[in-house]
Order: sequence, then C-alpha cells, then structure tokens
Amino acid sequence: MEKARRKELGYNYAHSHRPMGVYRIFNTKNDKSYVGSSLNLDGVWNKHKFMLGIDNHDNKQLLEDWRKYGEEAFRFEILEQIKPEEDFVADVTELAKYKKVLPEMESKWLEQLSPYGERGYHKPKQA
Repeated sequence: MEKARRKELGYNYAHSHRPMGVYRIFNTKNDKSYVGSSLNLDGVWNKHKFMLGIDNHDNKQLLEDWRKYGEEAFRFEILEQIKPEEDFVADVTELAKYKKVLPEMESKWLEQLSPYGERGYHKPKQA
C-alpha cells in the first residue's frame, strides 16, 4: 500500500467515532453485573480485561470473581449506544457533548439492573 493511502486511512480512523455508550460486564456463573459507560466501548473492555489480568482492577469484588471463575465466565455487553450526530470528528473537543450524556444513561441502567449486593459489583449509593 502506498504511503499516501496509508496516511489517509490512518487519518480517517483517528477522526472517526468509536462506539460510545453504556456497557455491562456480566458474570455468567453468578449473574452479577458491573455497569459502566465510555466514549470507546471497544477500548474500555480491553482496559478491564487488562487490569483484571494483571490483578489490579479498582473493583475488588469483580477482581475476586475474575480470579475465581476466569475470563471465560464473563461476557461484555453493550446496553445502549449513542448515535453520533456527525460522521467525522474534526477535533476531540467535539466529544464533550457525548461525554455529558453518559452519566445520565449509566444511571438509568444502574437503576434498571440494580447491580448491587448479590446482583452486582456496585455499592449502593448513600442517601
């Protein structure tokens, strides 16, 4: 492939949207869930797998179950995606509008799935 074409493909990839939205890491052995949101759903799953794989994840309950059951017991699911308004991202600052939407979307799924206690890896919010 010629250099100019490779450069063009790299530029287009760098300025295209990644899947954005709310996800769940689901433990198929005990039906517990971990819910989160990201501007890069593909990347966040890789990040979680990496951190769990090196025994250094922030969520100690999830890490404990990962050690106990292994990676094959966990499934990554996309619960809801944001549909971008534009096809191309000229500047990363354009992603700020999507980042603002994520907490509300995540809260909706936390309420719906209630992944606390025996059902999940989240701690209930203090009132």
